Amino acid sequence: MGTRFFTLVQRTCLCMTFVLAATTSAEDLFPRPSELQADINFWVKVYTEIDTSSGFIHDADDVSVIYETLQLTGNYRAEKKQLKAAVARHSATLRHLAANPSQQLNAEQQRVQLLWGKSASSARLRKAADSVRFQRGQSNRFRQGLVRSGEWNTYIDSVLADRGLPPELAILPHVESSFNPKAYSSAGAAGIWQFTRSTGRRYLQVDYVVDERMDPFAATVAAAQLLEHNRQLTGTWPLALTAYNHGASSMRRASAQLGTTDITTILRNYKGRSFGFASRNFYLSFLAALEVSSNTERYFAPFKSAGPIPYAEVELPDYLLVDSFAKAFNTDLDLLKQHNRALLEPIWRKKKRIPQGFTMRVPRDRIVGSPAQLLAAIPAEERFSEQTPDLFHTVVRGDTVSEIATRYGHNIRDVASMNGLNRRYQIRIGQVLKLPLEGSIVVAVSTPSSTQAVAATTKTPPQPSTVSTGISEEAIVYDTAHTPAQEASMAQTESSAGNMAGELTQGGSGLELLADPSNYTVAADQSIEVQASETLGHYAEWLDVRASKLRQLSARRFGRPVVVGHRLKLDFSQVSPQEFERRRIAYQSDLQQTFFMAWHIRATHKHVIAQGESLWALTRQQYKVPMWLLRQYNPDLDPDRLHPGMVIVIPELVKA
Repeated sequence: MGTRFFTLVQRTCLCMTFVLAATTSAEDLFPRPSELQADINFWVKVYTEIDTSSGFIHDADDVSVIYETLQLTGNYRAEKKQLKAAVARHSATLRHLAANPSQQLNAEQQRVQLLWGKSASSARLRKAADSVRFQRGQSNRFRQGLVRSGEWNTYIDSVLADRGLPPELAILPHVESSFNPKAYSSAGAAGIWQFTRSTGRRYLQVDYVVDERMDPFAATVAAAQLLEHNRQLTGTWPLALTAYNHGASSMRRASAQLGTTDITTILRNYKGRSFGFASRNFYLSFLAALEVSSNTERYFAPFKSAGPIPYAEVELPDYLLVDSFAKAFNTDLDLLKQHNRALLEPIWRKKKRIPQGFTMRVPRDRIVGSPAQLLAAIPAEERFSEQTPDLFHTVVRGDTVSEIATRYGHNIRDVASMNGLNRRYQIRIGQVLKLPLEGSIVVAVSTPSSTQAVAATTKTPPQPSTVSTGISEEAIVYDTAHTPAQEASMAQTESSAGNMAGELTQGGSGLELLADPSNYTVAADQSIEVQASETLGHYAEWLDVRASKLRQLSARRFGRPVVVGHRLKLDFSQVSPQEFERRRIAYQSDLQQTFFMAWHIRATHKHVIAQGESLWALTRQQYKVPMWLLRQYNPDLDPDRLHPGMVIVIPELVKA
C-alpha cells in the first residue's frame, strides 16, 4: 500500500492503438443513413431548441411529426393534467380525420392533416391516434452537461484511447445523464454512465458502503469494458450502443431474426417484446448528441467548460473513519464528499469505515505537505484491520422492509440500499437482509415472530431463495435523470419510456440481465437453448412438472445430462412460457449477482485452443472462470466443436 499521485492534465497524449483506430472514419463506425436523418434532427431539436420547461407533442413512430410545442406549468400535478389534455386533444383530432376523410375540416384539423399529408390512410391516422407522445426538452441540461463534461473529458478520452475504442463514445454520457454525477434514475441506474446495480457489479464495487457507479473515473473504465464487450457480441457500433440500452441478447436476436446487422432495418422492423421507444431511439439520440457536441458554437451561446482537477490519490492501508482522514489532511467533509462520490452515506454518517485499499481523491491545491506523511500521521488507535460489522436478518412471512428497518432502528432507505432492493422494496421468505450496525458493538436480537438475527461473521450469509413471494408492496421514489427516452409516453403518462442504460427485460420478465447475451427465451416451438448451470431438474421446478415427464418428452434416459448449447423441448402445460422465462432469469440473476459480489471482470484476453484442450479444463483448471461467464463472452461457441486454432475470449477476474 502507498500513496499514488495522479494529474488529469497529464493524460492528454493518445496511445498508438487509438491513432490506428482513428484511421477508420466516424461515418464508417457510426453511420447516419439518410432514412434516419429526420429522426436524428428531432433529437437535435430536443437537445438545442427547447428546455425542460417545455416539450414536443409528437408521433412516437415518426418523430418528425410534431403536433405542438407545449409550455409546461412547472407544477407536477398541473403538468400531468396539461399533458393528458393535450394528448387527448390531438388523439381526438387524428381519430376524426381517420373517420371523416372527406368531411369539411376546421383549421386545427387541416393543420394536423397537412403534417401527415392528404394521402395518409385512415389506418395510418388511427395508428397515429394511439401513438401520441410527449418529449421534454433538454437544451438547458445539454448545455449544463457541456460545462460539466470538461472535468472528465480528458480522462474519458485517455481510457477510450488506451482500449483502442472510438473517441466518439465519449459523448454517450450526454445521452445518459447530461454528465450529472449525481444522476439516479427511477430504474435504479446511477452516475454519468447510468449503470444499474447488476451490470455495474460486473466491473465495479457496488454495495452499501461503496458504489463506484457514482465515481465518473471508475465508471468510465467499466463503460469502456461494456461497450467493447457489446461490440464484440453484436458486430457493429450502432448495435453495440443500442445494446447498452436494450441488452446484447436482444440485439443479437434482432439481427438473427432479420438476417442483418443494418441499423436502419433493425430500428424500423424489429418487434421485440420490450424493444420500445427508448431502445429504438437510443442510437439516434447518440448521433444527435454527437452532432451537437461537435458544433457547440452553432447551437449554444459561448460558455466556459469546467477543467480537469489535478488530484492526489491516496490509497488507504487500513480501514479509517472519514473524520480521521479529514483531520489528517486538514480538509472538510463536504470537500471530500464532492470528490469521492463512490463513498455512500454510511461512510459520511460514520456508521462505516472507509474500506482498506480504497483510493481517496483530494485536490492537490488543498493539501499542505506530503500526502504520504499526512496519512502516516493518523494515530494507530484510529486505524482498523476490518470493517464495522453488520447485522443479518432472515425474512419470515409477514415481514416488510419498513417494519424490519423500524425494529432495528434504521432508515428504510439504508436497508433498501444496503441490500440492493428494487423500488417496490420486494423481499422474500428466507431472504437474508444485511442491516447497518451502529458503532462496532455486535448484538443479537430475537422477537416473538420467529425473526432470526445474527451478528456479522466472516462467513457469507445464506443465499436468498429464488421463489419470490412479493411480501412488501412499499415503494421508493428516486429523482430521475431526464434523458430523452426517459420521458413518459402520453398514452400512459405515468409509465417510464425506458431508462437509457436500463437493464434488459428478457421476455417481459422484469429481471436485470443487460450484459448477458444468453438466450433465455422460449421459442415458438416451445423449445429452449440449454444454458450453463442449468439441469433438467431446474426446468422441471420452473415448469411445475416432474423431471421424468421432461425426460419422456425428449426421449432422454435417466442420468443423461442436458448439453449446453443444445435445444430442448419442454412441457408448458402447467406454467406459461412467460412465467418460465421469469423463473429461469430469476435463477440466472441470483447466480450472477452472487458471483459478482465476490468477483469483478478486470479485462479480457484471447486464447487459442491447443490440441487436447477442453472447455472443462480451461474453465476449471487454467482460468477458473465459470462456464456460464465464458459462454457470455463466447455465445456462439459450440462445446462439441472445439478444435485447435479456435480463438475464444477469456474474461480476467479479480476479487471484489
